[in-house]
Amino acid sequence: MRYGRGALLNRSTVMLRASTANSNTVRASLAIEVLRVGVGIVWLMNFVFIVAPANNYFGNFAAVVLSLGPTSIGGSGLEQFVAANAAIFAWLVAIVTGYLAFAFILGLTTRWACIIGGIFSAVIIGAQLGSMFAFPGGTDVGEHPLYLVIYAALVLGGAGAAYSLDHRIAEAVARRRAYRAALNEPAPRGVWAAGSTSRFFLTYFIAGILISFGMGMGLMVAIPATPTPPPAPIHYSYANLTISINATTGWPQYTPANFTVSNGEVIFTITDLDSPMNWSPCPCVVTGTNAGVEIINGTPVHVIPSTNVAHSFSIPNLGLSVYLPGLSVIRFTVDLINPGSFGWFCVVPCGAGANPYSSPPMGVPGYMTGTMTIT
Repeated sequence: MRYGRGALLNRSTVMLRASTANSNTVRASLAIEVLRVGVGIVWLMNFVFIVAPANNYFGNFAAVVLSLGPTSIGGSGLEQFVAANAAIFAWLVAIVTGYLAFAFILGLTTRWACIIGGIFSAVIIGAQLGSMFAFPGGTDVGEHPLYLVIYAALVLGGAGAAYSLDHRIAEAVARRRAYRAALNEPAPRGVWAAGSTSRFFLTYFIAGILISFGMGMGLMVAIPATPTPPPAPIHYSYANLTISINATTGWPQYTPANFTVSNGEVIFTITDLDSPMNWSPCPCVVTGTNAGVEIINGTPVHVIPSTNVAHSFSIPNLGLSVYLPGLSVIRFTVDLINPGSFGWFCVVPCGAGANPYSSPPMGVPGYMTGTMTIT
């Protein structure tokens, strides 16, 4: 009886350990798949930015690429080549971004997505190594080393093996294989053959990363910069505006509200002395400025966080819209061609009454609206 009871206890212990191990495996698998979906969501956000017309991704692609040239370790030759063929490379980036978004979210061709994403990141890192550290606030290049670590974790963790379309397809193939075996049919060959593919994908992942990083650095050095003649001198004019609280009314006020600039390149400087404000519905995408950016306290940005948008400066007839964080100095450049008078206004709901859009100072000439005259 003692022996039988001990055997029963040992069997129970083994079963408990197996159950615990299986539970840990399920949790680890779930964590890997959550990480996979999270990466897919990040790529989906990038893809939404690309396809949103307001961001003018394809129109600004060449200018953004050329802006990386000064920080490129091997010179600006590669950036010039990409900018000269902007349509091809812009579409290539858009297609890869869309594929990675849906592949990771759906769990379809997950491991190939890791390899393709790793190659994509490695090429960018190799070609733009200097840009990860030279630009204030970082650039789109800065997060790619983290992407490589995540892709490696997904490959090693067997991403796509559960809670994914890859898993559903694998189950269907396994059922089909068992059915064929029952009928004594030949086993499938090639990509659907039985056996673990983890080592295969890990080998190709590591090889692809190393080769692609080398290609990126090689292209950066191998493509010489094209000498360009010195540009013709550009005549700039300047517009300096200040937003402060009117001592009499207590309302925020632009000074001056009505001003004149010369046609051509105009450099605006707006000093916002008003307090920060959270405007959660704000799209906050800069439009109408050169390269689609504004410079906030020395840092160029294309999208402003809605958590601090005190005011805006918008001229719909010129397609111009910039957003002004509180207690900041904002600079941007606009190419103004056609002479004439253009009304500007603030679109941020900063009225003092119950309805912030209709109560003062919103819509009051000389406060949150005025006229810019181009001569």
